[in-house]
Amino acid sequence: MPLPRPSSTPAALPPDTRRRLPSADRRQQILEGSETLFTTRGFEAVSMGDLASYLGVSRPTIYAYFTSTEAILTALLDTRLAEFETRLAPFLADLRASGSSARPFGELFLLLVNERALLTLLQSGGGPVFAARRQAVLTELERRLETHFPPPPGISRQPFLLACVSQLLQGMATNAVNTRLGTAEIKQLAATLDRFVNAGLQGVLS
Repeated sequence: MPLPRPSSTPAALPPDTRRRLPSADRRQQILEGSETLFTTRGFEAVSMGDLASYLGVSRPTIYAYFTSTEAILTALLDTRLAEFETRLAPFLADLRASGSSARPFGELFLLLVNERALLTLLQSGGGPVFAARRQAVLTELERRLETHFPPPPGISRQPFLLACVSQLLQGMATNAVNTRLGTAEIKQLAATLDRFVNAGLQGVLS
């Protein structure tokens, strides 16, 4: 589900952004400004000139760090996915250690909901670039579940089962972020999803 576009776009940053910055700081400034524009205007609607105007710098300054908006997008997604991995890896390790009786799909949903920046960025474009990256995220989540999640007997004979689970969890997490559900509503939704997924697994594998 695409994110609703705000009625207004963010104002340009103050003029002092033109001051000389260390290379690492300037690169980070470009990434942060790009993420703001991508998630408010939509990725396909943002040009390098738009970004330069927003940051108050020249286009050559941006080109010194990135060759295109696609290159910026790749850097942003790589960063957000790496951050997600630092939280996902210990979660899955704990899940694997807890034994085959554990089915904390609700907890995985809550983990995804907390990745607001990643989910929002993934929904900020509708073209093939974003379609491919969204699918890559889902495929990786499915692979990690299959590797670390102690599956019920017979799940290996259901090749699309974990794909359904990862699609459902990611889609519902994105919807929760888009609609800005409150904490109590998110917890209630997590509990419902956990029961729903468990019931579905039992029905398919029985």
